[in-house]
Amino acid sequence: MRSEVEAELRAVLSAQAWDAVVAAIEKHWAVLTQSNQALLVEAVNALPASVLEENPRLVAAKTYVNYLPVNGDVRPLRFQHAVAPATTGGLLDLLADLTSRSVTARFQGDHARAISLVREAHEMIADVSDDEMAPIRPVLPDIRLQWAISLELGGELLDATRAYERTFDEALTFDNRRIAVKAAGTLALNYALAGNRTVAEQWLSRQPSIGGGGGPESSKLDTVTTTGELARALLAAHDLRLDDAQTALDAAPSADVDRETWSMRLFVESALARASGRARPQLSRVGATLAAQPERARTTGLNGWLATMAVAELQLAVGDVAAANRTVGHLRVLDLPASNDPVRVLRAWATLRRGDAQGAVVLAAPGLAEPLSSPRIAVELLTVVAAANLELGQADQARMHFEAALDLIVSEELAIVLLRLSESERASLLVDQQASLPERVRRELAAQEGVATVPRTAKLSERERVVLRHLMTGATVERIAAIEHVSRNTIKTQTRSIYRKLGVTNRDDAIGIAAAAPHHLA
Repeated sequence: MRSEVEAELRAVLSAQAWDAVVAAIEKHWAVLTQSNQALLVEAVNALPASVLEENPRLVAAKTYVNYLPVNGDVRPLRFQHAVAPATTGGLLDLLADLTSRSVTARFQGDHARAISLVREAHEMIADVSDDEMAPIRPVLPDIRLQWAISLELGGELLDATRAYERTFDEALTFDNRRIAVKAAGTLALNYALAGNRTVAEQWLSRQPSIGGGGGPESSKLDTVTTTGELARALLAAHDLRLDDAQTALDAAPSADVDRETWSMRLFVESALARASGRARPQLSRVGATLAAQPERARTTGLNGWLATMAVAELQLAVGDVAAANRTVGHLRVLDLPASNDPVRVLRAWATLRRGDAQGAVVLAAPGLAEPLSSPRIAVELLTVVAAANLELGQADQARMHFEAALDLIVSEELAIVLLRLSESERASLLVDQQASLPERVRRELAAQEGVATVPRTAKLSERERVVLRHLMTGATVERIAAIEHVSRNTIKTQTRSIYRKLGVTNRDDAIGIAAAAPHHLA
């Protein structure tokens, strides 16, 4: 099929039979976009201005195909709408124009404008008859995909999900496998981000093969594969399958090739860093990445939200609770059910880690009484309530909540949540429960013991903070007692209290936590 299409298009190109070229492009758009983008670009760019004037929709198509990376080229930094000649007012012409303007607004960070144009396009086709729609249905998946992306990056996730599902169905109907791959991959990533592994894996299994015979390096240049690979990486990171996560990340096109998904990749990379105990260096890399982005790109829409979430998660992981609280304060709630809000989860953990166990329960517990479509949110809420109850001395309540959490952790492969707990919390909550975890997970948890990245629940008194600062200088118990004009036994008692609250058993570990979480010294 591919060779026949190529032969047909090259024949009419050579003859400069422009009407036949236009007809061939429209007839074989799906085949060309998924198997021979270079020829498509060549054909569209060859069209004379007079032909474009007669077929204004091809102006938007020309801009679009030149935006696609071909033969290893890097995408242009920004998509820019090309103003079409006077339009004939045909439905496809109008939809192509609206779509091109929406994509341009999206690249400029004007998400409200991008979404408004998508809504206008939706309204335009709402009352169109089946007969009028029939001629444009083969090219509609490409257009719908851009609508879905505009909705998603603008933060309209529920509408975006419906748009991607419609795009997927229509792409399969017209054998546009590349568009189907992109739609299914993005749906998988969205469900992985929401913590719903089962649905994410279902969408990954629906991705058709796009072939092409280009090998692994070729796939790393095809942007339709990005979100699917990121979904695989995130699911693997959630299950502490670190090698699998890195392999999927390596297979995804880079942010230089797929510029619009930079924050999605950043978020997944940060999740993998937290899972592997590399949160602190990742926090520095995130800072450098954000500094290179235009302010509007890093502060608005889904990209801004994911970037902020990545920073807050990393700050919490390294124990900088004060910074995490400030960052969480900048997070807005996307159009998700309140019960499935990941911001509430972060607030609850941050509240616990600054020493307010009761406040953490107040934040998290109500969510457990609401319907939860996200297993990860349920696991997070159950685990934070368990840890808070442990701190409050309510051991039976802690065990009850943690047993429920552990069942989901194992069944939904969400072992990353266990890294929220300090070593002492894990030791207390996992007693008699270790066997329920896969051996691989137990090895990964053991490998990270002693890595001072998980913030401990600690509400030190003023005297304990003074003693901790002395401990960090290397002063002996006798020296601290002399400086503070108290007995050696008093310093020993205060030191034991510090160790207990930090969840450690020796000075070196206490110093490590204090260095990673300076708020303990404030």
